[in-house]
Amino acid sequence: MGKFIDYILRNPVTFEIISLFVYAFYCLVFAVSALPSALIISRGIWLLGYGVLGLFVFIVLCFISLYIFVICAAIFVGFTERLLTLGFKPGAYEPGSTVVLRWLIYSGLHLWLVYLSLSFIRGNNWIKIYLRIAGAKVGKEVFINTREFYDPYLLTIGDRVLVGGEAFVNCHLFEGGHLVLGKIVLGDDMVVGAGAYLTPGTNAAKKSRIGMYTYLRRNTAIAEGETHMTPPGVDMRHAIRQMRR
Repeated sequence: MGKFIDYILRNPVTFEIISLFVYAFYCLVFAVSALPSALIISRGIWLLGYGVLGLFVFIVLCFISLYIFVICAAIFVGFTERLLTLGFKPGAYEPGSTVVLRWLIYSGLHLWLVYLSLSFIRGNNWIKIYLRIAGAKVGKEVFINTREFYDPYLLTIGDRVLVGGEAFVNCHLFEGGHLVLGKIVLGDDMVVGAGAYLTPGTNAAKKSRIGMYTYLRRNTAIAEGETHMTPPGVDMRHAIRQMRR
């Protein structure tokens, strides 16, 4: 089975055929998400016959419909992602495995969601609702100001955690020709700085800090109260000596 999946993914013809079906599936998912907004707009078209005031009210209605689409997409796509990733566990998976195939389908759908929905709801409660629907464990009084969550079904966020703008929380990597999935755990009362990059296996204890634009290598553990940060630009030899220490 693994060799067959690997073959159809590597063959240009079969890959394009599968891609057509996969993108049709993405369109169907987002079309269902857009149904409430489409119904609202279709019911409001009659406003265009009432001059400038009717036009203004219709435009307002369009923006309200856009907001409703953003929310519906986060909820419905979140459920769809959860179904696609059921049974996924931390580990390394070969390219021809069914897990990798399902993950590729999930990953494309998630990228659509990132740019069509999550960009507009970060910083409010809706992104936390999405994360919970998609399988993440999210505590109380959490503030999230980023859209860059990948594989949230492997994510645990404690209470009173702050995730800064454009932080990249990524529970997967490709290493040695394998898809590597790993949990990310953020303890209570901790801060993830803006632009930080978290990789699979990151385990940050409570009251720890991750500095702005800090890159954490796989399986990094941060003890309680510690602060991890990337130093500003330095000579490469000096940076290597620091890493070896």
